[in-house]
Amino acid sequence: MDAYTKKTKAWLDDRFKKCSETGIYYAHQPIYGFREDHSEPQYACRYIKTYRIMKELSRLEFDSLLDVGGAEGYKAYIAKELFGIRVENSDLSEEACKRVEEIFHLKSTAADIHNLPFSDNQFDVILCSETLEHVAYLDKALNEILRVAKKALVITVPCEDKQITDKVLREEVPHGHIHSFDLKSLDFLKSQGYGVFPKKMNSPLLSCVADLIEGTGAREYHKGSKKTKILFGIYNICISLFGVSFCGAFRTKAITLLVALDDFVCRFTSSHGGICFLILKDSNCYGKKKQKISVRRIMDLKVPYHYLK
Repeated sequence: MDAYTKKTKAWLDDRFKKCSETGIYYAHQPIYGFREDHSEPQYACRYIKTYRIMKELSRLEFDSLLDVGGAEGYKAYIAKELFGIRVENSDLSEEACKRVEEIFHLKSTAADIHNLPFSDNQFDVILCSETLEHVAYLDKALNEILRVAKKALVITVPCEDKQITDKVLREEVPHGHIHSFDLKSLDFLKSQGYGVFPKKMNSPLLSCVADLIEGTGAREYHKGSKKTKILFGIYNICISLFGVSFCGAFRTKAITLLVALDDFVCRFTSSHGGICFLILKDSNCYGKKKQKISVRRIMDLKVPYHYLK
């Protein structure tokens, strides 16, 4: 394991031990439900990614899935509940793997993505969400998850300015975003015989609305188009006038609608905050069936507060 990965592992182990004064685990994903305490903010963004992943999985014929970089196991758990398949989790952090087993009772293996302890084609599908932007050696990590997948991979990454990732790389920020991606970043796999299907997600045009619904407070927007700056200006005025007065039921319905709308908005706008790649090794597994995926069903999959021992 290289020095940067070791530093990242130490950072992650500390992060996945975070808890409140009363011992409630502070979750990375919204495992406790929408707007519940003790989990990281930006619920809409996280639900959008999860919804997009599950929609891609719903088009595949598969019996097993490994979530690489799966943190505390939220997405692996949802895939198991929605599709009734065999799932496992893997993460660089040993503490994250402990949380997976404690909270969701799923098998989780602590492993470096550059050298996964799994055999070739061991799992029908590999999920790798919000992970590749962090790795020390992108090509090596990508080759490993391709090796372990038998039929397909679903990969999500943020879409950020390369100047931002270059700065993080220079400063060697542990678990920072050190790789930038665009819709063509994985096109080179086509020459190797893989099907590559990127889709935009996380429209910034909806993010200001999401913040208002979630009641996370006003924020500044320094970069982007004039149109986007105007939208954020209107948002800041609205949050000042109306505060966080939305009732809980309205907020839940509004976030549900917003998550469902993201795919539609991204189809007709150029701006997007993330990309979901479907990589096919076996094209025969795609399109034979499609299970209807409900945003509300995903949001309803939650667990009670988990107390660290």
